[in-house]
Amino acid sequence: MSEPVEIAFTVNGEWVRRRVEPEQRLLDLLRDDLRLTGAKEGCGKGECGACSVLVDGELVDACLVMAFQVDGTALETIEALARGDRLDPVQEGFIAEGGVQCGICIPGMVMAARALLDRIPRPSYEEIRLGLAGNLCRCTGYTKIFAAVEAASHEVSPIRKREPAAPVAPHALRPRSLEEALEVLEQGRGEVRPLAGGTDLLVQAMDRGARGRAGLFDLTAIPELRGIEDRGDEIWIGAATTHTEMMSSELLAEFLPSLPQACSVIGGPQIRNRGTLGGNLANGSPAADAVPPLYAADAVVELVSVTDRRDIPVDRFYSGYRRSALADDELILGVRFPKRLGVRGSFLRLGQREAQAISKVSLALGVRLTEDGVDWVRISLGAVAPTVIRAPRAEQVLLEAGSAGLERAQQAIRESAQPIDDLRSTAEYRREMAALLLGRAWRQATDGS
Repeated sequence: MSEPVEIAFTVNGEWVRRRVEPEQRLLDLLRDDLRLTGAKEGCGKGECGACSVLVDGELVDACLVMAFQVDGTALETIEALARGDRLDPVQEGFIAEGGVQCGICIPGMVMAARALLDRIPRPSYEEIRLGLAGNLCRCTGYTKIFAAVEAASHEVSPIRKREPAAPVAPHALRPRSLEEALEVLEQGRGEVRPLAGGTDLLVQAMDRGARGRAGLFDLTAIPELRGIEDRGDEIWIGAATTHTEMMSSELLAEFLPSLPQACSVIGGPQIRNRGTLGGNLANGSPAADAVPPLYAADAVVELVSVTDRRDIPVDRFYSGYRRSALADDELILGVRFPKRLGVRGSFLRLGQREAQAISKVSLALGVRLTEDGVDWVRISLGAVAPTVIRAPRAEQVLLEAGSAGLERAQQAIRESAQPIDDLRSTAEYRREMAALLLGRAWRQATDGS
């Protein structure tokens, strides 16, 4: 897969066909090949939002999207907003409110604001804050930026809808079916790696540049890996389902409420629009926020290869730090969990800051209450051991005693945690905060009972 591949897409309404290198990022395609330099190279890790563009109407970080992944899509950059001599209302708002200073951060901030107003034409202050949470401002300050977005909301009209180009013939970098993807994986075993959102994988590859991005192939065009389905006694989530999709799922809000809560604190909008459940699982980090809710739901991970399919309970999926049962020739197909009526849930975490931070400690709780007390409870912890873990002793205490046993359950949490000292926190802090989070999560989930 080292040869250039041909892709087709539209950018700002213009049809484009290009041959791209397998290791080329979308950001480099836009800036170097198409000379659309509004998107800036900021952090290269999806933290600053300076390279924000729209792909099929969704805000993404162009530094974390491979060029071949936009085959068959419609792209929008900041160059599309102005209509001749007339600026877009968002751009006018930034000028009128003094929200513009340097040219590095503001183009991405404008695109984030435009994406927000396309989705929520009259956002509240909190919705503006959350909509721009994936963008950093290094000089102007956020007060004037938020005011600019609020002002634009009174004038804005939807961005012109762009029709995506028809994709070129399928190629090994972007298979269009599960069967094709598994064949790519089988034939390139040891030399190729599957890629969906890229929000972890491409960050890990950053220091190695193009060499670190070699051998990647895309899963996002495979329908068998997408969706959230009610399958009678179970709920199924496809591996390529994004955090944004899980946040807005009514099924998950009803049957696994801790998962949408966890997804809502992962990165900013750009990361949530690209990052996937399967990627969170495959990455294997004990601090992965979407994984503790799966432990708290008795979830099963579905794996598939050319020759086999197998199911592994999520609490047996990991064998150690960043080590899993996933074989070289397997993909994560999806995750399923039992459908429990009346379940309540909570996900809480602590990080270095409120947003765009890796969890120092996290906790997911699932509980079901009856008139007689608690008839089912699950507790899982992240970032306090080499893998995400369950807390069965604390669960048993709460199952037997309910709220009256909360302090004993918190002590059991302290004893169950196996944290380490590292650059982000101390073991003692993590242990105490895990117990604190259990108290908060329990009260949040059982309030009003």
